[in-house]
Amino acid sequence: MFKVVVSDLDGTLLNQQHQISPRTRDTLHRLVAQGIKFVVATGRHHVDVRSIRDALGLDIYLITSNGAMVHDKQDRLVFNQSLPSEVAAELIALPRDPSIHLNIYQGDEWLVEEELPWLLNFHDESGFSYRLADLQNCSKEQISKVFYIGEHEKLLSIEAELNAQYGDRLNVTFSLPDCLEVMHAGVHKGNAVQAVLAQHGLDMSQAVAFGDGMNDFEMLDMVGRGVVMDNAHDRLKLALPQHDRTLSSDEDGVAVYLEQLFSLSA
Repeated sequence: MFKVVVSDLDGTLLNQQHQISPRTRDTLHRLVAQGIKFVVATGRHHVDVRSIRDALGLDIYLITSNGAMVHDKQDRLVFNQSLPSEVAAELIALPRDPSIHLNIYQGDEWLVEEELPWLLNFHDESGFSYRLADLQNCSKEQISKVFYIGEHEKLLSIEAELNAQYGDRLNVTFSLPDCLEVMHAGVHKGNAVQAVLAQHGLDMSQAVAFGDGMNDFEMLDMVGRGVVMDNAHDRLKLALPQHDRTLSSDEDGVAVYLEQLFSLSA
C-alpha cells in the first residue's frame, strides 16, 4: 500500500492556466484525510510554491528548484545544495544566442537580465516575480539553479555543450521543451524525495509520483510507482515506456488516478 504521493506542479498538478482545479484540490484533501502524505516536487522557486501550498490549504513538504531545496511543513529549510560559485559564474557567462534568456534562483530571489513579462503568467496565483539584475557582476553564492529559456533546438545545443564540458558534475535537464535547467550534480527530485521519506522512516517503494518533464525522470524511476502525464514531453514517455499513464493536467489526470488508486470518489 502506498503511503506517500508526490507530484510535480506545472503540466502535472496545475492545468494550463497554472491553477489547481477544484476537483484536484478536493481529491488531495480527501487523500490527506486518509492519512496519506502529500509532497510537492517542482522546479519552481520555494517562495513561489509557498503561495500555491497556502491556496491548497495543506501542510506539506516542498521540494523546489528540482530538489536543490527542501522545506518542511513548518517552512523550515531542511536541505539546500547550491551550485559551486565558480561553476555558477561559468554558466552565467556561457556564450549563447541573444534569443536565449538567462534566469537564476538565488536565495529568496529570481533574477533576470531583461524584462520577461510573459514569464509572469506562470505566477499569477502566487504573485512571485523576478528582479532585474546585472547577473555577470552579481554574487555567485547561494545559486540553487541556473536556467535558460528559449527555442528548444537552441537549448539542445547548450545541453550538449554543458554535458560535454561538465559531465556528471552537473545535472542538466529540461523541465519544459523551452526551459533547460542546471543544478549541482546529484540534485534531482528523486534524491530529494528519498531524503524526505527517510526522515519519516519510509521507503521509495511506498511512494507514487506524477510528472510530465525530464526533470521528473529520476523521481518517477525511483519511486514504487511513477505515473507519466498524457501531456508529458515525448522524451519522458520514451524514457519510461513501461510506466503507468494518466490523463493530461487539463483533464485532472492526477486526481483521476488518485481517486481510482485510493478509492477517493466523493
